[in-house]
Amino acid sequence: MRYGDAKITNALAEITNEFAEITNESAETTNALAEITNAFAEITNEFAEITNESAEITNESTAGIAMIATI
Repeated sequence: MRYGDAKITNALAEITNEFAEITNESAETTNALAEITNAFAEITNEFAEITNESAEITNESTAGIAMIATI
C-alpha cells in the first residue's frame, strides 16, 4: 500500500468513526424522545382518568339535582 492509499484509508476510517458517533448520538436522542413521549402518554392518561371521574361526579350531581327538583 502506498502512502497516499494509507492516508485515504485513514481518512475513510475517521469518517466511518464520525458516522458511528453520530449514529450513537442519534440513537440516544431517539431514546430520550421516546422517554419524553411515554411521559406525555402517562400524563395524558392521568388527565383522561381525571376527566372521566369529573364526568361521573357531574352525572351524579345532575341526578341528585333532578331528584331534588322532583320533590
